[in-house]
Amino acid sequence: MISKEIEYRMRHASGEPVWVVSRGTRLVDSNGNFRYFIGIIRNVTEHKLMDQERQKLEDKSQVANRLAAVGEMAAGIAHEINNPLAGVLGFSQMLLERDDIPEGIKSDLKLIADGSQRVADIVRRLLTFARQAKPIKTLVNLNDIIDNTLKLREYVLKTNNIQVVKRFDADLPSTFADPGQLQQVFLNLIVNAEQAMKKANGKGTLTITTEAKDNNIYASFQDDGPGISKENLRHLFEPFFTTKDVGEGTGLGLSLSRSIILEHNGIMRVESEFGQGATFIIELPIIEEPPAEDAANKITQGQLSLIKSGRIMVIDDELPVRTLLEKVLTPMGYSIETVDDADTVLNRLKAGEKYDVILLDIRMPGMSGTELYTHILEKAPELKGRIIIITGDVMGLDIKEFLTKHNLPSLSKPFDIKLLKEIIDKIIKGV
Repeated sequence: MISKEIEYRMRHASGEPVWVVSRGTRLVDSNGNFRYFIGIIRNVTEHKLMDQERQKLEDKSQVANRLAAVGEMAAGIAHEINNPLAGVLGFSQMLLERDDIPEGIKSDLKLIADGSQRVADIVRRLLTFARQAKPIKTLVNLNDIIDNTLKLREYVLKTNNIQVVKRFDADLPSTFADPGQLQQVFLNLIVNAEQAMKKANGKGTLTITTEAKDNNIYASFQDDGPGISKENLRHLFEPFFTTKDVGEGTGLGLSLSRSIILEHNGIMRVESEFGQGATFIIELPIIEEPPAEDAANKITQGQLSLIKSGRIMVIDDELPVRTLLEKVLTPMGYSIETVDDADTVLNRLKAGEKYDVILLDIRMPGMSGTELYTHILEKAPELKGRIIIITGDVMGLDIKEFLTKHNLPSLSKPFDIKLLKEIIDKIIKGV
């Protein structure tokens, strides 16, 4: 007599699948020959579905925790990189504007500035993935961005025997997007297709198509590689999921790409059958005019000072940033004072010192920039509307809420020197 429990799936008379557990006894004779079976079958579909749902929630929780860790890491990396990067990029830009620098040296400085800007863009995209930063959008043409992205991989595609076929809509309308982020998405799709075709066939054809339809812009990337299995299709856009070998991929590329497209109010999907290649399709809204300027970053007449003494205080704990701002703003005729701690700021205001503009770093040791902002206005309420926030890791939700609540202009490190000058000039002139 043999007894055991078996779980399996059956189909109900209604056609619905059900999970059952059978437990019974298989009766045999003295020679071991089967005689008959006695047992019961229990419907455990509800418990099975509950277990599956519980597992899904656990998986989502694990992914959420890992993404939260990535977000914290991204913010920390941004702060540590952007502070010194502000000095490197700022000083190189400042030297490029000088007329007494030889052209040979200027070309070297241009490489430094371009490289620094590239690092800044990478950090910004990392923050976007971690939901720490908003895209910097402008009106763009997808054909131009895809062309520029292909140029980055032109040599690699050629040497890997990948032929690129472009089917671009010559009259493609524009959309409002961050060109750097879209280039990152397109580059990821191109590299993925290139690697898949090379690994499967040693060559391949990548067909890129753009078109406008129903108030949307479509960009598709079709390869003739190995395709994607149904099982992998279900998980393709999940963070940390990858079909690549260890050391070849992190599983964040497609997840990051999809998050960027969602940030642009778009859709990203994939069509594929195993053995038949894959097509990634991006859908973005047609936008011919940029939206109105964000009120949180808009300087209005009511915020501006009518005092025009041109005295500016720079509050930042990073010496390169203080030195850069002093060297950039002093030639413009402003009187610059640099401070690296909150106590000195408050003592000067208590002593009656007057300033037209304050540049305030949001994250400093000791008293934070948000706390210091409140104390500054308590001692000098006339400074309301004349404080510009600068930071190396904008923007966590707490900082965004702070800026929106107080309607403050802000600049992320490494900041654009020209934009900084324009904001200060508006406040000083009261226009």
